[in-house]
Amino acid sequence: MTAHAQLEPIFIADCELGRGLFAAQAFATNESILRFTGPLIGLAEAIAKGDTEGNPLQVGSADYIDLEAPGVFGNHSCEPNAGIRNDVVLVALRPIAVGEEIRYDYSTTMWEEDVPGGWSMPCRCGSALCRGIVANFPTLPVELRARYLALGIVQRFIVERTMNRVGT
Repeated sequence: MTAHAQLEPIFIADCELGRGLFAAQAFATNESILRFTGPLIGLAEAIAKGDTEGNPLQVGSADYIDLEAPGVFGNHSCEPNAGIRNDVVLVALRPIAVGEEIRYDYSTTMWEEDVPGGWSMPCRCGSALCRGIVANFPTLPVELRARYLALGIVQRFIVERTMNRVGT
């Protein structure tokens, strides 16, 4: 009997933020890394998660994916090497080497108008470009918002809101 194991392209390991996603293979720019999965939950369910409220991925005004492994281990960076396209597909923004931690900018997925002040957290990404806080998309500098929009790594509901605000 021959066993043929398929190697996973990513793995979970310890990092300075706790646990994170790491490349088990090299990824080229724009290459898909993983698809985020998990049950769809609402805003109230996301808030009820308490200390893990930041784990669900916002995919609509009040819609979230309650992330399952491995996606739930994706960490934030203010200088990301990955981004999310089509609401659930993590892609490389530049070449990613084997063993490198894979991080995306959480602010490209967040616009919580129905939460007073929105969700935010102190940033500990360690990047030279660190903003100090992770918060809703509109809080990003204008140039950075434009860059992320041009890269196509902003959730669709945020793109729609952004276009509606520009058009008004």
